[in-house]
Amino acid sequence: MDRITYISKFGKGITKADIEQIGEISEINNARDQLSGALLCYNGVFYQILEGPPETLYTCFNRIKKDPRHQDIFILDIQRDIEERLYPQWKMKTVFLQENVDQLMTPLRVLLSAMTNTHEILRKYVPIEILDGIQNGLSPLEWEMELDEKVVMFCDLIGFSTMLEHGSIDEVKAVLNHYFGHSLAEVVKACGSISKLLGDGFLAYFPIDKATLALECAKEIIRGQKRIRDSSSSPFESLCYCGVGLSAGPVLKGNTGSTAKMDYTLLGDVVNSASRLESYTREVGYTIIFDHRFKQYLS
Repeated sequence: MDRITYISKFGKGITKADIEQIGEISEINNARDQLSGALLCYNGVFYQILEGPPETLYTCFNRIKKDPRHQDIFILDIQRDIEERLYPQWKMKTVFLQENVDQLMTPLRVLLSAMTNTHEILRKYVPIEILDGIQNGLSPLEWEMELDEKVVMFCDLIGFSTMLEHGSIDEVKAVLNHYFGHSLAEVVKACGSISKLLGDGFLAYFPIDKATLALECAKEIIRGQKRIRDSSSSPFESLCYCGVGLSAGPVLKGNTGSTAKMDYTLLGDVVNSASRLESYTREVGYTIIFDHRFKQYLS
């Protein structure tokens, strides 16, 4: 048998009656499929444990992933080849923790709240591939380096060192928040992934067949900077420019580091080229520069 433990947010508009119905239907289906488990509900979040034969367990979980009543599903753990069930007597036990006055439930509520907060923090700091892997029950620590093809983008603010020297903390923070807030949203909108933030810049990448989208993304980043300059009364934001370098082709993608610290990143000449091209924007007077390798993927 296998066991899945996951959390998910309540779907929009879900009520207590809806949750009770989920529990009732799950009891019937789980009895049929030889599954057992528990469903805990607290502060708009489901905490669920499911266990049973792999063939029916994963079929059930795939249905849950498609169910709009469950949003932002995040797998906490998958245990394989377990010999004994934790909940052999429960086909599906539904517990509303907020209504439970048992003193033993108080530390559990605190623990689950902390777990949810930690999950939200991880979503902001951890690369999307790592999160996707964890959410699908994989261990990113076991991933090997692999050769892939990507469009790579480097973007960096121009003159940021001068801002640091002459601006206040609040002014510098405002510049970075506007710059990253707009730019990173455009990357995601264009099917891109943010690999890492680099002080006043960032490294992002896109599927190899999204070169045209990546170029439009770069243009929109530049347009966004112009809108900030035109609308801001801040002397620093009025001087806010950035450069973008684009390249495309084979990269090494995966884990680097040691047992003390790991990083999931891209390596290769394409990455180096995108970085160099971005730095050339200061010399040639163009805000976006791409190389011949990137050009061949434009449609």
